[in-house]
Amino acid sequence: MQLVFLATLLCGILSTVSAFTVRGRFDANVLNITGVTWSKTFFKLYQVGNYSGVPYHAKAQLKNEHGDFEFQNVPVNPGSNATTYFVLYSGSIDFNLKPNRILVELINKDDDVESVEINAYRNIFGKEYFPSPDIVHPEELEPIETDPFIPITLVQMAPIRAYYEERNTGMLQGGPLATLLDARWKQAGWITLIILMVLPVVLEKLDPETAKAVNEEKLRKQREMYQIKQE
Repeated sequence: MQLVFLATLLCGILSTVSAFTVRGRFDANVLNITGVTWSKTFFKLYQVGNYSGVPYHAKAQLKNEHGDFEFQNVPVNPGSNATTYFVLYSGSIDFNLKPNRILVELINKDDDVESVEINAYRNIFGKEYFPSPDIVHPEELEPIETDPFIPITLVQMAPIRAYYEERNTGMLQGGPLATLLDARWKQAGWITLIILMVLPVVLEKLDPETAKAVNEEKLRKQREMYQIKQE
């Protein structure tokens, strides 16, 4: 079984030219790319479509402060005008990147690595371009530049991700007191209760005569209720 696997792997290696390099750059002009950014940003390249043997797959990270990254020894199918397809994924813990999925096409012009043509296409959400002879009219994707590198940028509409943990929460954010105010109907009930308790005091301070009349009216109603009960 191991001999069969090794033979298949050897045939796959011999049938491809493994010397091409796919280059890219994380273009973030507003950011200072540091060592922390390098460790949290990554790129993956997977071979898809027509290949023989074990498909190529590799992971790369940023090499320098300019945001450069590359995949070396990328296989190219032999033969004039032979095509080799890869999918480039970009990801980061701190940033939202675009395009996050790119179709990379390598065309072998003359059985020579120096004459390999590279094309890249942006995968649009809802449209899938997968190289297959069964697809007569595949989806047309938006081409992106590849010379001298494939650009990866930030999604401007999405904020930079921030991760933090609040150590000291206030009394109204945690604990038993917070459960009394965790819903709007509870807040409205407490506000109404406070108003009913404070309003008579405020009214007495602002208008003593009106407050006296209100108290007399309250006493009159209590006497009437008491008389009705006695009868």
